[in-house]
Amino acid sequence: MTTLITGGTGFIGAEIARMLIGDGQGPVHVAQRSPELGRLHDLAEEIRLHHLDLSDPAEIDALVDAIKPTRIFHFGAILTGPGEQDPQTLLQANAIGFLHLIEAARKAGTEQFIFASSIGTYGRDLVAGEPIDDLTLQRPTSVYGVTKVLGENLGAYYREKYGLDFRSLRYPAIVGPGVTTWSLAQYTSWMIERPAQGEPFSVWVEPESVIALMWYQDAARAAVELAAAPMDSIRGINYLVDGPRPTPSAGELADAVRQRIPGAQISFDPGVDRLDLGEIRLDDRAARQEWGWEPRFDVSAMIDGIIAAQPSR
Repeated sequence: MTTLITGGTGFIGAEIARMLIGDGQGPVHVAQRSPELGRLHDLAEEIRLHHLDLSDPAEIDALVDAIKPTRIFHFGAILTGPGEQDPQTLLQANAIGFLHLIEAARKAGTEQFIFASSIGTYGRDLVAGEPIDDLTLQRPTSVYGVTKVLGENLGAYYREKYGLDFRSLRYPAIVGPGVTTWSLAQYTSWMIERPAQGEPFSVWVEPESVIALMWYQDAARAAVELAAAPMDSIRGINYLVDGPRPTPSAGELADAVRQRIPGAQISFDPGVDRLDLGEIRLDDRAARQEWGWEPRFDVSAMIDGIIAAQPSR
């Protein structure tokens, strides 16, 4: 089975590649704009790296036609932070790029397409205190969320129209070491990593704010397990997946970090607007019931994982 992973050296994509190679599921092709292997430098002899600009339809067509992948994990995208600064560039990569990639996959005879979606597909209709489930109305407030809704729905259409085995995951905030791109939920990683590096950190949301989160290796495993699930189990197609429960508030996460890192300097400064995410809790029972999803990393394991990833000082 030939696998193509877009965004394949990124946060989750690299872990998918690592898991597939570890399971002997090759060959694994990874594609991204940068020529650097990044998180996969230790597997340079075992993966095939390709340049891919998702905003260039010709590059997409040429790569997919050359590889003819059996399956695609589409994890390449411009994220919310930079996307809100330049919406047109995000639309070109995330929307137009998706259109060309899934059509190229159809033409190449690709059998399966796994798509990284997001809880950013929800927004305007959320009710405080009520958990989000797979049937919650999707009316996003970001251009990033808009493109993820497009991907989910076009993928479902291709499944019905052409028989492409399309499946997607609506991810919560992803926690892990070494993330550099800002997002509203990025405090969940930096609140751990900065104190682990001996630096203070100021959180930009209220202590009572709650956002569902997941360890990055769990996120990769969810994609691999969804891909492997029997076809007759996949009824929902687009699945929410959640991490540890109960979901900690920002204040509770800070307390957990202080317990593990004595002297950790964490403060809360939501600013003039008193930024408050409210409570973003997830109901992912469909993923748990249909294909057995279960996270392995709790909050303590996340904290320990980020501490362990820091270079010795």
